Amino acid sequence: MVGVLYVVFIIVTAIGEYNGNPAVNALLGSQQPNLEGKEVRFGWAQSALFATSTTGTMCGAVNSLHDSFMPNGGFITLSNMFLQIIWGGQGTGTAYLFAYLILAVFATGLMVGRTPEFLGRKIEKREVVLASFLILLVHPIAIMIPAGITLAFPDQLSGISNPGFHGFAQVIYEYASAAANNGSGFEGLGDSQPSPFAIATGTEPTLTALWWNLSTCFSLLAGRYIPVLGLLFLADSMSRKQAVPYTTGTLRTDTGLFIGVTAGVILILGALTFFPVLALGPIGEAFFIAKGIG
Repeated sequence: MVGVLYVVFIIVTAIGEYNGNPAVNALLGSQQPNLEGKEVRFGWAQSALFATSTTGTMCGAVNSLHDSFMPNGGFITLSNMFLQIIWGGQGTGTAYLFAYLILAVFATGLMVGRTPEFLGRKIEKREVVLASFLILLVHPIAIMIPAGITLAFPDQLSGISNPGFHGFAQVIYEYASAAANNGSGFEGLGDSQPSPFAIATGTEPTLTALWWNLSTCFSLLAGRYIPVLGLLFLADSMSRKQAVPYTTGTLRTDTGLFIGVTAGVILILGALTFFPVLALGPIGEAFFIAKGIG
């Protein structure tokens, strides 16, 4: 499931970069790939592959500027850092996937009336609380709260260089990158420079940089250390449980049906949590570009 999702993400990103910017294509009179912010030696294809991989595995290395990607690329890179389930990298994907699996087992057990068990251990209230709150719920909190404060004072705090949908995505991406410990960014954001408001009014020029340094520290600490503690508590709780023998009433976790249920849990708990943010960012930007050309 995760491998399929990873391939789909690469394809979606690559399609956007291959089709290019409609506004630029209209001026040129032909379709050209989007090469803004990319090295010629890598081109659009390897840049799309690398961007999807580096945000999916929480690596942070880049070979192109993610801020210059088409909305497809912005949607995928943000989604990777929201879900954090692609395997590899720092191991974050595997850890978060286990949390989703535990919740999928619990939800399925409730629906069909079977005892929730995973890896031969019963899933009870403690495991559900740890997986849902300390591991999964903290992530959107670490992103949404500081982003909301920043967007409430765009002139003083945000440092947005592209007003509108893309500027919104710039702010969200910065906090998502901090919370996911990724390190990449939409580098058009003036997060270390005086804001335009500060320059125009002569106010404290370091306010923008100070705010970003402090607020992203909150996102990094909350988005990384609290889930790590939750995972350790979860592992300790599971290790202390007595192994439960496999019976006909045990919910099997090696079937296509359970994979589908897990995908549904990830969609509901992960993707839909951040869908309003994606709608106001990359999705809105895609419609704006299409409407501008049409």
